[in-house]
Amino acid sequence: MLAALPSAAQIQVGDNWQMNLSGTLGYTYNGEMNEGASGHSMGFSGDANLHGSYYNPNFLSFGVQPYYDRTQSNSVFGSLSNSSGVTSSVSLFSGSHFPGSVFYNKGINGTSEFGIPESSIGLASHGDNQGYGVTWSALVPGLPTLTATYAVGDGTSSIYGTQETNAQSDRSLNLLSTYFISGFRFSGGFTHRNVDANYAELLDGLPQPIETNTSSNTYQFNAQHSLPMAGSVSMGWSRSTFDYDYQDSYNATSSGDSQTLNGVVTFRPARKLSVAGNVSYNDSLLGSVPETVVNGGSEIYTTPLTNFNNLQLGADAYYALLSNLSLHGNVTHSQQTFLGKVYSATTFGGSANYNLTKRFLGSLSFSFAAFDSANQEGNSALGFVGNLNFDRRIANWDVSANFSYSQNVQTLILLYTTSSYGWVANARRRLANRTYFSAGYGGSHSGLTNQPGTSNSSERVSGAMTWRTYSLNAFWSKSDGAAFFTPTGLVSVPVGLPPSLFAPGAVMLYNSKAIGGNASAVFMRRLTVSVGYADSKGSTVDPLLSTFTGSQLYNAIGQYRLRKIYINGGYTRLRQNVGTAGTAPVAVTSYYVGISRWFNFF
Repeated sequence: MLAALPSAAQIQVGDNWQMNLSGTLGYTYNGEMNEGASGHSMGFSGDANLHGSYYNPNFLSFGVQPYYDRTQSNSVFGSLSNSSGVTSSVSLFSGSHFPGSVFYNKGINGTSEFGIPESSIGLASHGDNQGYGVTWSALVPGLPTLTATYAVGDGTSSIYGTQETNAQSDRSLNLLSTYFISGFRFSGGFTHRNVDANYAELLDGLPQPIETNTSSNTYQFNAQHSLPMAGSVSMGWSRSTFDYDYQDSYNATSSGDSQTLNGVVTFRPARKLSVAGNVSYNDSLLGSVPETVVNGGSEIYTTPLTNFNNLQLGADAYYALLSNLSLHGNVTHSQQTFLGKVYSATTFGGSANYNLTKRFLGSLSFSFAAFDSANQEGNSALGFVGNLNFDRRIANWDVSANFSYSQNVQTLILLYTTSSYGWVANARRRLANRTYFSAGYGGSHSGLTNQPGTSNSSERVSGAMTWRTYSLNAFWSKSDGAAFFTPTGLVSVPVGLPPSLFAPGAVMLYNSKAIGGNASAVFMRRLTVSVGYADSKGSTVDPLLSTFTGSQLYNAIGQYRLRKIYINGGYTRLRQNVGTAGTAPVAVTSYYVGISRWFNFF
């Protein structure tokens, strides 16, 4: 019956409606075993893509993509759960001065990943989500433009092996306006956002759920104009306010606001010379930091804000001495007021940037920039930013490598220096006809940090073998460092943030190791088979309790194609544990087999 259904390229309803519909329709048997309980079902499954227009695409166009009981064979966790949902959008009057659009999406029982920084595989989770919004614009010639967007998003998720559920609700309103007059380009905007979250802080072992409620308003205005000698001037103003309420084993509230003024002037008086000057003022330097991260539903901030303003003036000059050698000089004066005390510093800096564009010994190239900075008390920092690249064919091997180092001078609470470095190496060889082998090794590590115990590092080793339509690959990875807990996973602590910005116990140490591999093959150009395995282990340590995590994942999928008909099958088994040492793992097994057909209905 499926093979006999008719299809057409397009359908027109009446004189004005035009629509296209394509998709996949199938019949599937599903089975699942979850902690000893088993379930079985069968029925129709598939997805579709409907798009079209009314009268004219510039008048009204739409798109709807529903999916039902579709196995997530393209995700890292295979067919662990079958999800259903829809995504849709409508565009109105896109060819006029008042275009608008509306969107809606909903997902049920989707599989997601609770992330671990720099890790190849995290923890499996599942949940529902829903979102909708509207955008409208007024683009009348000769008048300021105006674009307004309102969006709502809600979602819930639960990690396999835990009983807790995370929930988050997000509401946002955004207004943006631009205007051109007498060579000036003006822009301004307003953003209001509410984020409410309720989730379990499962990785520190505490039974109390966390509830956070945040609200923020951001106003911003910018102006820009060109100047003689290829120059320009720009000015900006912004103001941010936020309120934050946190409830756990203790309650805390916080609020703050921050205003920023800045200006930049640039000139290019000669072909090889460019100069710039800048000035900025912030009346609450700490207030500008937590608003962004707290309103994202991620970090926890409870320290009361105090007066902490910052005034900074600077000048820069660049001169191209040679085609591959440039000189840079700068001077910066900073003055910060914190807890009634005034801190000031004048920093002088210089650097030489040299880029070697020719190959060295046919394989090595590099670039670097050396810099030195000093203040009224003496020399404060000496370092460089560099890249070293190697690329050469050695005894039938294509070998490439890169090493990079960067150093940054921060200005929060005057000056301190941070750095990081990373490396990667790859080798590839053709062993025989249509046979290839490749291997790689890479990693990153923080160098100088402002606070002890806030460093992060990661390493990854991988290899792959390909012969005709057969392939085999494997990997090993590890990561460790300092992180804070969020509803979607652990997030590395940004380098340079003072510890006082975090609530007690919010920052934890983590480590994670993972190993895995995958084998795939295409037989007779019709049968595709893929088998994968992954194993990860990790732990977190905070001031209260150590938590251990682990997951083992087996995944296999197969598909046989006969013209437009597909015979599909899949198997996924997950063993995952989250808790203290000795916590029993949860075991989830899912499998399916079915037949489907692709259609271009009209």
